[in-house]
Amino acid sequence: MDPYRVATRIEDGGEIRLKELPFPAGEEVDVIILSRQRDSRATDASDELRALLPPVTRSLLGIARGGAEEDYHRYLEEKHR
Repeated sequence: MDPYRVATRIEDGGEIRLKELPFPAGEEVDVIILSRQRDSRATDASDELRALLPPVTRSLLGIARGGAEEDYHRYLEEKHR
């Protein structure tokens, strides 16, 4: 099962409209909805955990953010040849 990601907004009445999906008409799919708003409680909890980490480890958090997964796989393939 290959995931397909699309961003949209909730319309009046709580409806979501998705257009131009790469699936044939009639195909059954699962839908998972994630809110883009950060939960302040989760942020507080992660800040508390972050404070428990050694400084060197803390400095590495988020270092790979924004990197493409395929670049990482390419790096591993080259490293382990």
